[in-house]
Amino acid sequence: MRKILFCAAAAGALFLVVSCASAPPKADSAPPQQPKPETPKPEQPVAGAPDADLAQAKALQQRVDALGLGTYAPDDYAAANKDLQAGQDSYGKDNAASKKSLQSAISRYNAVLTKGGALYLAKVQQDAEASKKAADDLKASVAVKDDYSAANGVYKKALQEKDSNDIENAYNDSSQSRDDFDAVTKIARQKRDAALQALQDAQQDKTTSEKKAGDAQKALKDEGF
Repeated sequence: MRKILFCAAAAGALFLVVSCASAPPKADSAPPQQPKPETPKPEQPVAGAPDADLAQAKALQQRVDALGLGTYAPDDYAAANKDLQAGQDSYGKDNAASKKSLQSAISRYNAVLTKGGALYLAKVQQDAEASKKAADDLKASVAVKDDYSAANGVYKKALQEKDSNDIENAYNDSSQSRDDFDAVTKIARQKRDAALQALQDAQQDKTTSEKKAGDAQKALKDEGF
């Protein structure tokens, strides 16, 4: 009998131990909080290669060199070339710095075109103005109306092109208007000279006729008529 009671007590104790070991954790015992992973900061965008700026700066340099304007604005021209070289040196290495240098070069080349272009055009435009004045002095706008009007149209176009900084066309049209006004002046002078000669001949003929008439009257008188 005692043996049976002992066994029963041991079994009960074992059941209690197993039950406690397998009991689920209490609801209020939450698992420890895991640290949230940090969101990586987005990388700063890398400046792209300034291809358009480089192309524009080189094109302006070629235009300045083709017209020979560097000698008219040497300081701006030298600074522009320096900026262009700096932009090329940093191209692909530090594109932000490259872009800044190239934009500075563009600005300086445009300054050369503005300053040097005006000086470059000055001589040919002075020649065109002198040719126009010569034509005006001969009243060519009346004597050679159509040709004068055409020359004057080219002349005005050249002035507009200068204001628009279209140096190449302004130079070409100024030269053309100069030549056109010279041609108009030549024709007007020929017409004027021909008119003066005709007037002189008419006056000479009149003088001759009057002399002949006087001689005839004298002869009649001398003969007693």
